[in-house]
Amino acid sequence: MRALIERATLREVLMGAQDNLTNVLAVALGVTVGAGRADLVALAGLAAACAEAVSMGGVLYTSTRAELGLDALERSATTTRTEAGPARRLAPAQSGLITFAAALLGGLVPLVPFVLLPLSMAVGTSIIVSVVALFALGSWTGRIAGHTWWQDGLRLLAVAGIAALVAAVVGAVLRIDA
Repeated sequence: MRALIERATLREVLMGAQDNLTNVLAVALGVTVGAGRADLVALAGLAAACAEAVSMGGVLYTSTRAELGLDALERSATTTRTEAGPARRLAPAQSGLITFAAALLGGLVPLVPFVLLPLSMAVGTSIIVSVVALFALGSWTGRIAGHTWWQDGLRLLAVAGIAALVAAVVGAVLRIDA
């Protein structure tokens, strides 16, 4: 039963948490480099985290609903149930809610240091906490999917690293002096 739950929720947790953790970390670093103000980092990061969580929850709701509709059409056309049918998927509302929760929690990970620490310490702490969380998420995904856990952990770090680097470059290029 545990394996079925993990399999059914893997997509939702991964899409929500990875996407929002990556996006909010990138926003936080871009705003830090571009503006250098913790209050702007917190504002931009929290706005991004909330908007992204709602958006991702909605995306998973609508995509799961569409997939279930396609599965039903295919089953009615072939009159045989395939192994990859809806039994392995969550209901659209469940999919959306799990993705929303994972995205919101993932988005808060890089922001907490900016709330608790001065800007100079928050940046490094945010990066470290986010790297650990992304690697753990990738490793969990790899174990469930039967891949090499540490390679999947590094893969998530590479994607997030590229996004954070791009955001930092944008911040540096468009820097505002307050």
